[in-house]
Amino acid sequence: MRRNYRSLTMFIVIAAILVFSATAVFGAAKELIVFHAGSLSTPMAAIEEAYEKDNPDVDILREAGGSAALARKIIDLNGKCDAYFSADYLVIERLLRPEYADWNIMFSSNELVLMYGPKSKYADEINESNWYEVLLRPDVRWGHSDENADPCGYRSLMVLQLAEKYYGNADGLYEKALAHPNRAVRPKAIDLVAMVQSGAMDFAFEYRSVAVQHGFSYIEFPEEVNLKSPEFADLYETAEVERAGKAPGEKIITKGCPIVYGLTIPKGAPNEALAVEFLEYVLDPEGGLAILEEMGQATVGPKPFNPDDPVPETLQGLMN
Repeated sequence: MRRNYRSLTMFIVIAAILVFSATAVFGAAKELIVFHAGSLSTPMAAIEEAYEKDNPDVDILREAGGSAALARKIIDLNGKCDAYFSADYLVIERLLRPEYADWNIMFSSNELVLMYGPKSKYADEINESNWYEVLLRPDVRWGHSDENADPCGYRSLMVLQLAEKYYGNADGLYEKALAHPNRAVRPKAIDLVAMVQSGAMDFAFEYRSVAVQHGFSYIEFPEEVNLKSPEFADLYETAEVERAGKAPGEKIITKGCPIVYGLTIPKGAPNEALAVEFLEYVLDPEGGLAILEEMGQATVGPKPFNPDDPVPETLQGLMN
């Protein structure tokens, strides 16, 4: 028994020496904290893997969530992160600038679709012409993400408003949809994936990229409805949603606009220099942007929201 104890002690001592030696020689891993929209979870996982492969001394720590909720974490909870990726570039403008961020780079786009799976009711019947009628059937379970926490949530409500205007026989669609007994709201759009997968939800408003990445079927909306095309920016602006503002109890009106993702490095980032290096990879047409394109998200720019934004010098060469 004593011999086994001595052997175990010797093993622990040797292991500790090896860990200490490796740390002394190679240095501790540099941690990079990244907050990103839930809709970016799959491409960000691929970007993380590719970046860490080329930079083994970096450990990327990702937190996915609703873009507005993550922005409020930075504001209200002093949530420190090195890089922040929003599914709506205007979240950075409205919630983080100028107090919490100096600049805002637009880099990707998307569109809204109605996602469904093999277990969804009426999956063999729903189509681009009748989807809103199917959605209102009393036995259909459908949902969207929280409009107060996630851009996909308020965009889902905007799609319903725009659909009511677009389709000639959809009077009252928006109010009927909000009053539907089987409408479910979840904190972020990515939460809806498992529900549709399991059959707990029949249909969910989701980004096209997420539906593609997870192999779901989906209904595509006309460009007048899907919030994708800059050509219809004026039409999109006619849809609006009231949601929580920057301060507790404050309400703001968010108007529809083409879907564009934004990124920034918040003020006080724990590792700003490393964050800049990481964003150099993300914004590289042969790096992170290529991964996003492969996963169903088109490139926008990249370009700063304001031409005079103080974008880090090493990123300026990647702007279009």
